[in-house]
Amino acid sequence: MRRLHEGDADEDAYVSRRLLTCPPAAPVAEIPDFLEGFISEEDYAARRGVSLRTCQRDRQLRQAPPFVLIGRQVYYRLEAIRDWLIAREQAADRKPTAPRAGRGR
Repeated sequence: MRRLHEGDADEDAYVSRRLLTCPPAAPVAEIPDFLEGFISEEDYAARRGVSLRTCQRDRQLRQAPPFVLIGRQVYYRLEAIRDWLIAREQAADRKPTAPRAGRGR
C-alpha cells in the first residue's frame, strides 16, 4: 500500500474511504457528570453576590463551607453549603441592640 504524505491529493479520498469502511462505534452510554451537585468557586461567589477574592479569603480564614480541591480548582458541594448556612443561622434577638433603644424622648 502506498504511504500518503501531508498535502497529497489522494489523502482526502483515503480519509473518506476509511470513514465509510470503519465499523460504527458502539453506542456511548450517557456518562454521568461526576461534578453533579458541586459548583465552582466562581459560581459560589456569584450566587453569594461577593467577589471571588472574598470567597478565597473566607476559605483561608476557615469561615467558608467545606470545599473540595481538584488540582487547583475549588468546588463546593451544594448540600454542604446549605448545611453550613443552617449552622450559621441566628435567632432574632428581641432585645434592642442600639444604645438608645428603649429610652423615651
